Amino acid sequence: MKTIPPAPSVIIAKKRLFIGILVSIVICCSLSSAAPHPNLVFDDIREVPGYQYGSSAPWSTWKAVIIKSADASLSRDFSDPNWKTYNRISYRGGFTGDLALAYQMTGDRKYLTKARQALLNLDVGDVPYEMDRAVALRGYALAYDWVQPGLSAADDNIIRDKLAVLADRTYRDLNGDGAKTTYVSFADYHGQAYPSVAIAGLALEDYTNPNNLALKSGPDDWTRAGTDYLFENDELHTYNRPLISFGFDEASGKHLLGAYKNYVIDDLLWWFQVYSNHYDKNILDDYPVAQKIVTSELWETMPNGYMNNYVTGGNTLETYQRGIMSLLDTGEKAEMIRYLDQTKGNTLLPYSRENDLAPTKLLFCVYGNYNSISPDTPDSTSRLDEDAIYQVFRENWDEDADWLSLVTFDVQTNSNRDSAHHDQLSIEYYGNGDLLLADAGETKHVLDTYYGQYEVHHNGIAIEDPQTPFAISSWADSRARGAYKGNAGGMSTPAAVETVIETPWMEAIVASETITSVIDDDWSTSVALSSEVEHTRTILYPEKDYFVVFDTLAGEKDWIYRNILRPSSLGIIPTTDKNGDAKYTQTEIGHVKGDLAIDGTAYNWLSLPYKGETDTGVITNSLSWRTTNPYGRQVLLNIFSVPSSEILITKHVGRIGGYDAASEVFTPVIALRTPPKNELFRITVLLSGYVNEEQETCEEIAVAGTGTAVRVRSGMHTDTIYAGRGDAAFDGFETDATMLWYRQTRNSADYSCLVAGGSYLRMDGEDLITIADTGAGRAATVAVPVDAVLQITRDGAPYSGYGVSEGGNVVLPTPEGDSSAYEIRAQGRTARIILLDEQQPSDSPTAVATAGKIPEQVPAGQQTGWYGPSLVSGILALAVLAWCGRVR
Repeated sequence: MKTIPPAPSVIIAKKRLFIGILVSIVICCSLSSAAPHPNLVFDDIREVPGYQYGSSAPWSTWKAVIIKSADASLSRDFSDPNWKTYNRISYRGGFTGDLALAYQMTGDRKYLTKARQALLNLDVGDVPYEMDRAVALRGYALAYDWVQPGLSAADDNIIRDKLAVLADRTYRDLNGDGAKTTYVSFADYHGQAYPSVAIAGLALEDYTNPNNLALKSGPDDWTRAGTDYLFENDELHTYNRPLISFGFDEASGKHLLGAYKNYVIDDLLWWFQVYSNHYDKNILDDYPVAQKIVTSELWETMPNGYMNNYVTGGNTLETYQRGIMSLLDTGEKAEMIRYLDQTKGNTLLPYSRENDLAPTKLLFCVYGNYNSISPDTPDSTSRLDEDAIYQVFRENWDEDADWLSLVTFDVQTNSNRDSAHHDQLSIEYYGNGDLLLADAGETKHVLDTYYGQYEVHHNGIAIEDPQTPFAISSWADSRARGAYKGNAGGMSTPAAVETVIETPWMEAIVASETITSVIDDDWSTSVALSSEVEHTRTILYPEKDYFVVFDTLAGEKDWIYRNILRPSSLGIIPTTDKNGDAKYTQTEIGHVKGDLAIDGTAYNWLSLPYKGETDTGVITNSLSWRTTNPYGRQVLLNIFSVPSSEILITKHVGRIGGYDAASEVFTPVIALRTPPKNELFRITVLLSGYVNEEQETCEEIAVAGTGTAVRVRSGMHTDTIYAGRGDAAFDGFETDATMLWYRQTRNSADYSCLVAGGSYLRMDGEDLITIADTGAGRAATVAVPVDAVLQITRDGAPYSGYGVSEGGNVVLPTPEGDSSAYEIRAQGRTARIILLDEQQPSDSPTAVATAGKIPEQVPAGQQTGWYGPSLVSGILALAVLAWCGRVR
């Protein structure tokens, strides 16, 4: 059949149609993404570790998990708005990310086709919470980045517009579109949402809103949520501080709420990796607090690798760090490898669990092969910081090393979880492979579910009013009350770290609080004291030998002071739920394994009634706790505390050895109770060791004057410890110092000495140290003749600026506001000296405690601003550590 050519008019029409199609294509191409994709987590899938090592574990496992999840979504219809399950857009966004990464991994277009359908319907699904929108945004942004090269220009434009609309709405949600500029909920929402919005900002970095959508924000705004607003100053809220400071301690990186770090860490891991790959620079360098956040477990975990019990924390294993390993330098990688070698798969505590929150998709993309790097320990052991909310003393990196923590909280977080967890200046103590003095953690499953918020749950202090007694508490059958730390609206009793000492031969910290209110009817209410109480807690760790805890409490009137101690063990009889009830009954509650002795006599604490305060009828200064650590070795903790006190015991519940209900078990709570007095100088010595090994022994020393004193003996030395005020004499010493620690080495003329405050220290009538105010600071005259000096160093460097007294002895000046570590090497003797300038009271007003009832929750928009720490008035001059000549 002969073909008939078309009419000229038809030819012209087809040419016009063809030209129109070309123009449309050009226009569509001009409106689609101009940036190369992928560019978020990686630029080329062939370069990621999971692609390179995909045939070997663990990458092969991660690959299989991702493919399996993607395969499960191939049958899902993402255009259907009524899925019976998983219909929340947060789930849909995650499924889309699985499909998109599977496409990158395999090149199989079936994953592309389904991911395309999901992205074209990214506005379909349930949104029960604003958090769902933020999580979905991250999933869709990553998925878009991974499938964009396979999209048509038309699809690309539709998806970019839809993703921009979602990003704009999520960004505006961050402060309620300007209506919630005082509302911050870091763990539950903002800490997760800001990183997700920032990821979308980079996924759409070149987006210019070509279709003039009704958007109120753009990519620059979205990216700022994860940079300037997260780390510098959150301009979406009115606090003039970075958002990250509501969730993490900027000084140390510790999460302010404890276990709630698990709510946000995966979001931060994604963002840290996206930022670093996209900008080709390390976010840990650009924002140092990010590095602190992802490495805090290195220093805050106990020597066995398990987490502490701070606020909501539990004795769990936290092993998300593989998600950030690629951003660490070689030395940091070595330290993290050691940590993960200790924690990954650890089953030491059978009722605990491991929390590995690093997303599988992220690990496939960023976790490399580090077999060539040898594990190593950090250079430092303890972590003491004047600006931090949590302090840690650590002997070394062995599993049975000494470890002690101290809470020094001073941050407004807008959360009751941490601010109303009344644990200020409380400690936990780990020694010889066991947690021997434990915080109660967040008890939320058994009996009264107090969430560990009261004074009975912490190794701290409590106060009774002898003139107008408090009502008997519902939580501890006691008239004692703990300091009211604060609530979501701000701090009532912030802690101030006054002094930190870190030398090879002495570590110490001085922290204080001004207590103006205590807990009233429950954790959410407070009552003002008739006059404030100043509390200073000083912890010494001399020669990494044992711990000394000094508690100085002073008020204008007489108070009854209590020191609370919670002996414990990681070895437990677990709580069991035999009946499947919603709440566990008393007969099913487990207990810590441990034997208590009071003044050398065994005491059956386990037979006591739950929550009933029992007066033992004993006044003593000596307690002991014997248990078996998880490694099977018997451990003995001796607690020697002066002055001698009434011993009260309560059987209560604490969370120990894990996180879940099985670990919420009975534990003894001991209160050392004083008679009414306006000032208390308590010295508590903590000595732990393995049973049948030689330990130091303690005895009380009589004091002429005000104060208390202890002698600690071992085969190598005798230590004398004193706390008081004014002129005092004891055991051959005379001083007006407020604190003394003196070590006499056996069969040697050398001794070491620490003096706080005061102006003199004499022994057997001879001046050893004289401290005077020079006008420009303080200076100590040390009983070491200058003509006998061989060398003096200051902070490890040679020093020649010392003076000479009229009697020819060494004078060491300390300019005002300065502190230095001196070492004097002389003929026949060596003196090591630390001089600290006296710390004067702060000119700023003390944070005001609210009297009466305080609501449990502060409504949005009514949270108060930042309360800074108040410094306690009085003299704190930690002074001298010395080796001088006297045989004793």
